Amino acid sequence: MDAKTNLYFFRYISNPDILRFDWRFTWFNKVKELSIQHVYFNSVPCDAWVEMKVVEILDASNNRLNNEFLFNKQCDYRGAGPNLHTLNMSRNVLTSLRDLSMLTKEFKQLHVLDISYNQMGSAETTQDCVWQINITRIIAHHNPFVSEALQCLPTTVQYLDLSYCDLDQLDMMYFEKATNLKELLLSGNKIKYIPFKWKSQSLQSLSLDGNSFGLISKASFQDMPQLSQLRAGNNPFHCTCELHAFVQDTISKAKVNLTDWPWNYRCYHPEALLNTVISKFFPSHVACDTRLVIIICVVTTAAVILILMLICYIFDLPWYTKATYQIIRAKYRYHKEKGAGELENFTYHAFISYSHSDADWVREQLLPSLENNKNPYRLCIHERDFMPGKWIIDNIIDNIESSRKVIFILSRHFVNSEWCNYELYFTQQRAMGKTFGDVILVMMEPMDARSIPSKYCRLKKMLSTKTYLEWPQQVNLQAFFWAQLRSVLGKPTMIREERHSVKSRTLSVGEVSVIGPPIEDTRPEGATPNADKEAVPKDEIIKRNDCELSNQRQIPLVAL
Repeated sequence: MDAKTNLYFFRYISNPDILRFDWRFTWFNKVKELSIQHVYFNSVPCDAWVEMKVVEILDASNNRLNNEFLFNKQCDYRGAGPNLHTLNMSRNVLTSLRDLSMLTKEFKQLHVLDISYNQMGSAETTQDCVWQINITRIIAHHNPFVSEALQCLPTTVQYLDLSYCDLDQLDMMYFEKATNLKELLLSGNKIKYIPFKWKSQSLQSLSLDGNSFGLISKASFQDMPQLSQLRAGNNPFHCTCELHAFVQDTISKAKVNLTDWPWNYRCYHPEALLNTVISKFFPSHVACDTRLVIIICVVTTAAVILILMLICYIFDLPWYTKATYQIIRAKYRYHKEKGAGELENFTYHAFISYSHSDADWVREQLLPSLENNKNPYRLCIHERDFMPGKWIIDNIIDNIESSRKVIFILSRHFVNSEWCNYELYFTQQRAMGKTFGDVILVMMEPMDARSIPSKYCRLKKMLSTKTYLEWPQQVNLQAFFWAQLRSVLGKPTMIREERHSVKSRTLSVGEVSVIGPPIEDTRPEGATPNADKEAVPKDEIIKRNDCELSNQRQIPLVAL
């Protein structure tokens, strides 16, 4: 006790009733600074507050003060502590911010309030707080605060210490209202992330060290124009481009001073960079430049697309895709009809695939030699046997499926024909998983395998592995050619009749195809093709079919 300087210190007193030696507490009238520590009293009489007329500093820390006896609703606190500007209530058992605010609202000169090391901050005791507007400094570290409790703190403060308060997130509404806040301490909490665009126009110093956030960016503090001191070390930082950009921008501009840089800033993630000092973390320029990454991605994607388009063009992928779609569709219909019992046997002995340029040879040589004899073969050619009104692709697929063999008339014109390509491809698909024993190759002229387009890879393979027939130009060798072809075709056997009631056939007259009923073969047995031609003159054939031409629809010759 120092009466001359008006200082009274009561410490480590085992009997707190000693404070009651003057029950009117008139001795408080001369005290300007009063310190009562480790006395362990738990209540303050009503008269004591009224008599503190000249007390400027009151230190009641390290006692057992609780809410009910500190703020007694039956006491009249009006005019209490008119000169009190510093109040230290730390290290007690206070739990209610509301009761504390009701007590201190009468202290007109109160500026500094220390409530550290108490049990304040619960949501239940933080409603309807009313504070003295002169309070500018709140020391509240080591209290179990929840985020909602921030709304009960005075908004007039310039200094706020909420370190080690177990905060896991921040209430941005409070900081928007605290327009005078200049220094904020949030060290040692459990804050998991920095709010995006944290707004505080007056904040100058911020401590965030020892929390739980790993990401920090330039946008986090861009709405703090007065910020000059930042302490954010000892956090589990994720070493990313965003963090690197924040550090480089902060250091280069020198507007904000990282007070604990660089040793307290270390990488926690990824594992390969664990405990690496962030000042030594330099990610690649490509990984961090978003615009460059976008450009590289766009260029790479465009290059891949162009390469794929080129590959598709070189290997005719669009053609194969289109053809595969058509054959799947046709096979589905074929198997559907077969399942219904509509298909049992082959309709034709052979399907003839040839180009338009080889049509004369087919009509004048091949058909008469195989169809006009004692044991005729039933052949399918597009000019005569395709169903009118049906898709060409469907005609091709259906007739290949309905033929026991497929004869390809190979020439330079054949490999340049799109429809011949379809027919060859569909034949390959029919033979998938099988041998090509039902494919007969007839070479009309010598061909170099290198001149065959790449999409005829199977044709190239067949030409190199399969024996083919060559059409001889010498007349005396042609009879042997037909004998070979009949041998490959096999002996003609009975095959089922055409599925349609009316057989579609064509008689080629110039450039016109005539669709009419089946024509009976009335030639005598053993007659040769040449004898048939001599017995029935061409003029007579045309004359005989004039009536049919007048009654049937004329369509152009379908050429492959």
